[in-house]
Amino acid sequence: MQNKKLLFLCIDVFDLYKIFEEGLKKHSSCDVTTILYKKYEYKNNNERILNFLSKVFLKKNLKKIWERKAYFKNIDPDLKFDYTVVICPDLLDTDALKYIKKRSKKSIVYYWDGFDHFPKYKESLPYFDEHFTFDPHDAKTYNLKFLPNFYFVEDRNQNPSTDLFFLSSFDSRYPIIEQIAATLEKQNSKLKIKILQLPRNKKTEIPTSKSTTIQFIEKPISILDTEKFMKDTRIVLDIQKDIQKGLTFRVFEAMGLGKKLITTNPDIVNYDFYNPNNIFVWTEKTTIIPDSFLNTPYEELPTEIYQKYSRENWVKTILSL
Repeated sequence: MQNKKLLFLCIDVFDLYKIFEEGLKKHSSCDVTTILYKKYEYKNNNERILNFLSKVFLKKNLKKIWERKAYFKNIDPDLKFDYTVVICPDLLDTDALKYIKKRSKKSIVYYWDGFDHFPKYKESLPYFDEHFTFDPHDAKTYNLKFLPNFYFVEDRNQNPSTDLFFLSSFDSRYPIIEQIAATLEKQNSKLKIKILQLPRNKKTEIPTSKSTTIQFIEKPISILDTEKFMKDTRIVLDIQKDIQKGLTFRVFEAMGLGKKLITTNPDIVNYDFYNPNNIFVWTEKTTIIPDSFLNTPYEELPTEIYQKYSRENWVKTILSL
C-alpha cells in the first residue's frame, strides 16, 4: 500500500521545523515534503529595479511572486497531497494559500503564536479545512481547535550539574529574568542563563547585569543543542511574553525531561498536568522561591496525561489519525 503524501510548510527558526518534520515522518507514515519560508534574494539589480517599478506603477510585488514560485518549483504539477500542514501562514501571500488549498485533499494550519501578535493570521483562515492553535483564548475567539504544544525528548538525568537553565533573546522580559536570577542566586542555586542579542537589537544598550550567571551571546543556539542544556538541569525557566497566553514549548520540554518548571504564565494552573510540586508560578509579588519546591524531587505525571502531550499524540490529533 502506497504511503500518503504530506506537504509541510514552516519557518526556519533555530531548527524548530525539524521537530515537527521528524514527528510527521515518524508518527504519520506519510511521505513528507518540506518547504521552508525564505526571503527571495534578487539575482541582480535589474530584478530589484523591475520590482520597484512594478510596486510603484502596478501595485504588484514581483518579489512575492518570485518567492512563491521558488517554494513550489520542485513539486510535480500533477501531484495532489493527502495532507498539507502549515505553520506561520502569515508569511504566505494569498496566491500561495490558494495554491496549497487547491493541491491538498485536506489543508491544516497550526497557529503557534497568538492572533494579537500576528493579526494577519485572520486573513489565512478561509484557506484551511482544519484550524488548530496553541492559545486557548484564540481558540474561543476565532472558533479554532485548541491543541497545545508537545514534548519531543524524554530523558531522566538523575545527576544534573545545574539547578536552573534558561535561554531567550534580549527583549522586554529581561528585567524579570534578572530579578529571578538574583533571587535564586541568593538561595545558592547554580544557574545557567543565556541571552541572545539579535542583530536587530545590536544598537540597544545592554544593561550591566547584577547577576553573575547571565551570559549574553551573539550566535543562536539550535533547539537540538538547547536540549543538551535542559537535560543537565533540575529546573527549567519559562518567561511568558506580554502578548502571549498559550504555553510555550519550554513548558512541554520540561515535562518530557522530567524537570521542574518556574514560569510567569499564570494560565498554567488551568491545565490538567499542573502540579504545584513540579511547577512554580512566579508573580510580581514573588520575593523568594520556597525551599520545599527547590529541594524536592520531580513528581511523575499519570501515564494518560503524560502521553496526551507527546509529539505522537500531537501528530495524530492534527491529522485525525
